[in-house]
Amino acid sequence: MPGPPPHTDLEPWMWRSLLARAAVFHATRTRLSALCDMSGGGAVQGALRDLEMWAKECSLQDVDDETLVAWVVQQWDAALTRTLGMQYLDAATRDLLTELQELVRRACSADPFRKIFAGISSLASALYGSAWRSATLCVAHIRSHPRGGTLPLDPYPVTATTPWPPGDSGAKVELQIFCDEFGPAAYAALPMLLTHECVCHVPARQDRAKNDSAFAEGFLDWVAYFFLDQWAGKLDTGFAPAVRRHARELRHLLTSRSDTPEGRARLVGHEAAETLLAWFEDACHLDPDEGRVRVAQLAVQLNQIERPLHEKDYFVSRLGSPIPPDLQVALRDWEAGRIPADALLCSAAVAA
Repeated sequence: MPGPPPHTDLEPWMWRSLLARAAVFHATRTRLSALCDMSGGGAVQGALRDLEMWAKECSLQDVDDETLVAWVVQQWDAALTRTLGMQYLDAATRDLLTELQELVRRACSADPFRKIFAGISSLASALYGSAWRSATLCVAHIRSHPRGGTLPLDPYPVTATTPWPPGDSGAKVELQIFCDEFGPAAYAALPMLLTHECVCHVPARQDRAKNDSAFAEGFLDWVAYFFLDQWAGKLDTGFAPAVRRHARELRHLLTSRSDTPEGRARLVGHEAAETLLAWFEDACHLDPDEGRVRVAQLAVQLNQIERPLHEKDYFVSRLGSPIPPDLQVALRDWEAGRIPADALLCSAAVAA
């Protein structure tokens, strides 16, 4: 008999529908970029519609996860065979659908959401060390696109949040999915969303949370993208190209939303990180890779300091061009190992 869904914020049938599609996307992850590129019309779009239809149809049956995934794979495999039997297919479409058919036959029912989260949280735990707090993942349904977007302009009907303050047992990361539009691009964006939560919020030490914080949602977000780029190959070599690509595309989409407080905070924080990177290159004679590492190290150190969020936001606000002389002196001292990161916040507090 099937048990309850592993994510208790989802109805059983909704979990089964999500799992079926995620299992297929995980099995075909080495070809997700091509699938996204060719999903705008024709036979590939039709194949994705077939997958969605069978995922929803089979999810209405009260079966265990393994049986469900096997059913959906069987039905989609048969649908792909019918499509490949048509004469009009161009060579590129035929090659892609043939590859997808071969890959999907290896799909399994293991929870791919938890698999991705486990890898990212393990790497983030190693990054933060003793400052890391335990974290659990839950998957929830939202009733509309989180940014009010539409496909294909915004193919990422997913978002994530870490409620504040964390509980006694640790942080809870909630992955929120508009299930009706969950497709291959959304699956490829999951590692970036979860890396943001694990780098920016799970280990944070601060007095409150703010969606418009230039430090928490902007400066640290820049660092999360840096770390995902480093981690993608360690998480899954075959998935890494699609993960990196969709992280870049999601970043462009989110930082262009300057009409919202969250979008402005993200843009300000990213610009501050780029300014600090350029300063490290010039003032400390670091090459770009060394500079990115130092920006990331500083952000991680600041994030685990138990200080009010407004002090960290004020520090980010001072990373304009040019950086104030007193802060430049403090940054040189920090980079040389003469002062700890919290001294930069003290400097900012005094200046404020």
